[in-house]
Amino acid sequence: MNVIIIYGTNCDENTAWIPWLKKELNKKGVDALIPHLPTPENQNYHAWSGVIKNVEINKDDIVVAWSTGAIFSIRYLYENNIKVKKLILISGFNNYTGHVPTVDEMNADFFMPKLEIARHVANNIICIKSDNDPYITQDALNNFASKLNAKIINIAGGGHFNQDAGYTQFPKLLSIILEQ
Repeated sequence: MNVIIIYGTNCDENTAWIPWLKKELNKKGVDALIPHLPTPENQNYHAWSGVIKNVEINKDDIVVAWSTGAIFSIRYLYENNIKVKKLILISGFNNYTGHVPTVDEMNADFFMPKLEIARHVANNIICIKSDNDPYITQDALNNFASKLNAKIINIAGGGHFNQDAGYTQFPKLLSIILEQ
């Protein structure tokens, strides 16, 4: 089993909780793969797909995807007929316009018109959200999870699970990854 971590807009492998999670998974003997996705320059579905196609993803793997990475991961798995063991989506959204027009323009290319057709991309889909995400409304977060028939885990005060919200570690995410 590998854990593939797909981050979102303006992030990289050193953002927020990502390096901590990789280190903790490695301590447990689990490989964490973090593909280097172009963002914000050249951030689009085609460019990200070109990077991910070089990552072997199989039925025993877990995909952890954050923010824009969530809708990208679902669409990529669906379009490439890949099914994974577990898909953990953090602050995920689809077809949502927020408060930052430049980010909305970048994200538009990732959206799926009918998200519910991708429910089968994982044996288990979990959506982690917060009650105070400053970028994504509760309606958008809940609608995203509902269309995927995902289990929702709400973390009070988690914001967007970034450094601004204090997320340099994410023990709850680690436990969700490791639970059978």
